[in-house]
Amino acid sequence: MAEARYGFQCRERLLKRRQFLGAYASGQKVHTSTLVVYVSENGCSCHRLGLTVSRKIGKAVTRNRIKRRLRELFRIRKNEIPGSLDIVINVKRAAARASFQVLGRDLERSLAQTGRGMEPWELD
Repeated sequence: MAEARYGFQCRERLLKRRQFLGAYASGQKVHTSTLVVYVSENGCSCHRLGLTVSRKIGKAVTRNRIKRRLRELFRIRKNEIPGSLDIVINVKRAAARASFQVLGRDLERSLAQTGRGMEPWELD
């Protein structure tokens, strides 16, 4: 059974439009080859994740696969990110062909560029 610290609860999700707009307006923006990441302080007790994957990326199967991968990367590593942040990830077309490792590396690099980095890690 997984420990509670690795869960992905409802309070850790950005769901409302105004939450996304707040992150866009006040957050730092970082471009990578597969992602555009916005990071802003949220004043809550936990990190929150918001994902946007346009229909331009691919069909529903492809979009859902990308979202599952990004949620899993966040879930595994959220305890290593300092502070309490809103993280909004906009996916680029290149993410449809990217592996789990590439997405993880791009997310890690984008957080490092905002000054809220994590220790480098290797994915199997």
